[in-house]
Amino acid sequence: MLAHHAKLFEPTPSELHILRADEPHINFSVLPPDGISQGRQSRVSILEYREHGTPQQVLFKRMGAGKGLPLDVARHLESRLEPYRRELVRFGWNIPHTYYTKTLQQGNEGQIFSYEQRIGRADGEKLFTNPEQPNFLRWSIVRQTFAQLAHYPRDALHRKTIAGREATVLPHGLDLKLANVVPDTDGTLYFVDLFCPKEIGPNSSWLTYRSELDSLPEENLMAVCATREGAMLRFWRLAEMLWMKTVPTTPEQLREGFFTLLDSLSLPQEEIDFMQREVSSSYPWLDEIYSEAKV
Repeated sequence: MLAHHAKLFEPTPSELHILRADEPHINFSVLPPDGISQGRQSRVSILEYREHGTPQQVLFKRMGAGKGLPLDVARHLESRLEPYRRELVRFGWNIPHTYYTKTLQQGNEGQIFSYEQRIGRADGEKLFTNPEQPNFLRWSIVRQTFAQLAHYPRDALHRKTIAGREATVLPHGLDLKLANVVPDTDGTLYFVDLFCPKEIGPNSSWLTYRSELDSLPEENLMAVCATREGAMLRFWRLAEMLWMKTVPTTPEQLREGFFTLLDSLSLPQEEIDFMQREVSSSYPWLDEIYSEAKV
């Protein structure tokens, strides 16, 4: 299993050829993918090189790998990465630095190659599934994520009925899951997945939705990635599931902590009440949303 996991992250011969063409004077090593969860939309490798004898690391991403994106679509998505990054930073999210991107034809598809800052040692999913990690670090990831979602100014939000429920719509979407948040060595949390850019237009519809990249219909994706309640519930449900698989605890213990956390945030009571009902009833709204996923 570990060997198969590592194989998924190894650059292909074609990708290595591009890397060497970009950096012919640098001797890169490809490190084991420790601390990185497998993604659905990108291939990611950890590269290491030396500067004055000191090892430096960078993430080498191939966005859209295996998704069959036409080259012009991949180029358009690359052009939206920086505006999306600026939007997230404007609303307070910590984002790793992107050093360089370019779009290339790889076989029968377009891919975006990117060199990005590596943050921390392990993403949130890897931390949650490591039984040697203390629970306070798990709670720190949940608390920081939810506090950031609660921090949006009210004039940037609006209420709308989405997927059959009234919810608070964010000014942009986020693929907010444990694998996409990474604590730095000082505990600061970063959101690390900007692909596909989840920008929202003035009529509350996606600017860059692509069926090749997302298994949910547009409205359902909006419900779990661009509403505050949906983003929190999706994030918490996965956290709860992995938490119980990894260390001794019960749903009752975790949900008591979750409800206490919600009460401590500056959220409208209608949002808190809805999320508490959804969690207490074992997520019927999320089940309905995901029942329409393409398989």
